[in-house]
Amino acid sequence: MRACLTLTVLVLLTATGTAAAAGWSSAGRLHTSREFHPATALPDGRVLVSGGFSFSGIQASAELFDPAAKRWQNTFPMSSARFAHTATLLDDGRVLVAGGANLDDGYVAPAELFDGQTEAWQPAGQLRRARANHTASLLADGRVLVAGGLARNHTELRSAEIYDPATGSWSAAASMRAVRYHHTATTLADGRVLVTGGDRDEDDFLRSAEIYDPRRNRWTPAPSMRRVRGNHSAIRLPDGRVLVAGGGARVPGFTKGAETYDPRTNRWSRVGNMKAERAFHFAALLANGQVLVAGGLADSGTVRGAELYSPRTNRWRRTVPLRGARAHASVAVVGDSVLVAGGGLVSGRIVPTAEIYKPG
Repeated sequence: MRACLTLTVLVLLTATGTAAAAGWSSAGRLHTSREFHPATALPDGRVLVSGGFSFSGIQASAELFDPAAKRWQNTFPMSSARFAHTATLLDDGRVLVAGGANLDDGYVAPAELFDGQTEAWQPAGQLRRARANHTASLLADGRVLVAGGLARNHTELRSAEIYDPATGSWSAAASMRAVRYHHTATTLADGRVLVTGGDRDEDDFLRSAEIYDPRRNRWTPAPSMRRVRGNHSAIRLPDGRVLVAGGGARVPGFTKGAETYDPRTNRWSRVGNMKAERAFHFAALLANGQVLVAGGLADSGTVRGAELYSPRTNRWRRTVPLRGARAHASVAVVGDSVLVAGGGLVSGRIVPTAEIYKPG
């Protein structure tokens, strides 16, 4: 009987082919090379890329990626050129772009809304404090929390504010307990927002974490991470935990360390180290529950390698590397795949290409 079953399996494999292997494929070239820009997956499956830093100047331009055609198309530009800004998909399908830096005007206060149906931009009021390198988090009630960042004269911020799409206005929120930029913000399953790490100044990276409760408009301390880190990644796992990975600090430098925060126990736990140290990388949650991490910067230069974290085993394993090394890139989940666009190299060259990761 076993021999018959084996023969049946072999026949099926011969007829249908083996399962497709994981890998990266080309997603074309951006019309404008850019880094320090966001990518936002729209409800219709396209991906919006806006602004960024380019050798031709700070960008107001925007492009749309069509995953079916694997083609980039220019769309209407923003009113304000900016990089190191945020782009948040609202509940109504529009995209809120806020903050950023502009070498001509310093830091950018005006916010804008992109409508994917008309491909038009609309004003969305002004931030109460112009800022860049901040975070933006969609709250359960549809509002957006903006926190921290850098302001004029390299002022580190702990202030926060909230955008309400219903009124189109910005209002002050309670300030964080610590100034921070290059931090992460992750919306938890219960609607609160976990903020971790970041820079306090150019030589002072943070271990601290705190949680914002939108119902009470209050920040409370969370246990500190096991190590200092900035320019790291944070992903909420399907079981509600938050995976924090990588990052850098002047001392002790780049790390391959990772850890998880469990809001049910309010504790951090160590997980296995990544295969490579990295910061300024990108991370994405796959449809199968694993986390893809790729690219970034390390002491060895710009990273090309990619790896997968399994919440079930708490371990990392290598997967197919990027077609080209890149850091400061943008990332968006498209169906069961991951799109990465643009970025830069430690040499200063800005990457014009995009690529897509398809899990095996």
